[in-house]
Amino acid sequence: MVASRRMIFGGMFVRTAALSGMATAAALIAAPAPAHAQSEADNGLTLSGSYRLRYEMLEAQYRPGLPPRDDAITLQTLIVADYRSGPWHLSAELVDARGYLIDAPGAASTGEVNAFELSRASISYRHGPFELTAGRLHLNLGSRRLAARNAFRNTINSFTGVRVDWHGQAEDTLTAFYVLPHTRLPSARADLVDNRVRWDRESFDLTFWGAHYTRPDLFDGITLQTNVFGLNERDGDNGPTRNRRLITWGARLHRAPALGRWDIDMEGAVQTGTIRQSVAPGAARQDVRAFFGHAELGYSPDLPGKPRLSVLFDIASGDDPRSASFTRFDTLFGARRWEFGPSGLFGALARTNIISPGVRAEVRPAPRWDAMALWRPAWVHDRRDRFGNAGPVDPQGQSGRFAGHLLEVRLGHWLIEKRLRLEAGTAIMTGDRLLDDAPNATGFGDTRYAYGQMTVNF
Repeated sequence: MVASRRMIFGGMFVRTAALSGMATAAALIAAPAPAHAQSEADNGLTLSGSYRLRYEMLEAQYRPGLPPRDDAITLQTLIVADYRSGPWHLSAELVDARGYLIDAPGAASTGEVNAFELSRASISYRHGPFELTAGRLHLNLGSRRLAARNAFRNTINSFTGVRVDWHGQAEDTLTAFYVLPHTRLPSARADLVDNRVRWDRESFDLTFWGAHYTRPDLFDGITLQTNVFGLNERDGDNGPTRNRRLITWGARLHRAPALGRWDIDMEGAVQTGTIRQSVAPGAARQDVRAFFGHAELGYSPDLPGKPRLSVLFDIASGDDPRSASFTRFDTLFGARRWEFGPSGLFGALARTNIISPGVRAEVRPAPRWDAMALWRPAWVHDRRDRFGNAGPVDPQGQSGRFAGHLLEVRLGHWLIEKRLRLEAGTAIMTGDRLLDDAPNATGFGDTRYAYGQMTVNF
């Protein structure tokens, strides 16, 4: 079985590498300027896109119920079309996210596979300080911890609805939106393995709404951001749910990194509302009382290589099953890769039930090179709640709070600037009492993960 799997992997890798080489050659020969090089005020049609090939490997799985080894090849192809004419802006984006070598039981899910999906198709009109956008769209708000367009994950959060953006004279902005989050399809394991094409679903059974305000340079280069987000869920096309009714209030103070000065990132949010105790239709409802906080202090010395050193701390509440309230923080549609290590097949740390300090170092040793190293010890906030999104749990709380240490190293290189990027990284999650002693702990030892990827922009 192992030899056969390696032969399949080898053949798939050769074929994929050949396709990648052809895509790279085509991009370098005939590619127009990347979309980010275009001015948003330019009229006319622009076409752009990207192609990403990644191989991931995980050993000593920490998720209960899965075999010790997992690997996958993921392909992501993006084709973007933008048309501007005066105050009008039409935008469309096709996403083709596919996974291979995922036929064996493993962690691959709709986070890796969403074949041939129109993730964005919107029309916008701007008049004075206001801009109205309607259709299929993405939300990338503030720190991206609660609403984000995913970057590392192979699939992308998409929504259908409307948003209004207001631009003030002090360069402050206010965004208000009411959208229907997409449920990525297919979700059945066999369909994911086959990369079956099924259009994503949206309905009023799941709605997301809110407002986000940004005030730059409030004082001494500090930016203020505040938000209120609402999530309403009910049983329907998505099957039985816990009928979440969540309100999330948050605020952030941020100063961007710059040579020779300190930067900060302080954010917090509280979450209220109600949730059912289970997906059973008659399950009792609980009040929600949850929170998260992030603090980061960094410094960028004026030295060759543009290094940056930072210390950070994250806390997000977990749920105590003995409590009358539900206290596990829901990160909504946020991203986590840049703070908690790779997602994909790894994804050990998440913005829920966690207490984690950390140290991060970043450097650009040469014009087209960048490197990053991260260390984070992690405890659970509540010892009776599960670790992360899918880790082990000790309902009796006898396995302690300390999960272990996350160590990550990443190296990136622009082989052709802004066109062809290579990246590789590795991460280790060392197991301590919780990961080793919980009743459903896997017993496989320290989790080891590595990935390598190539991205072509055209």
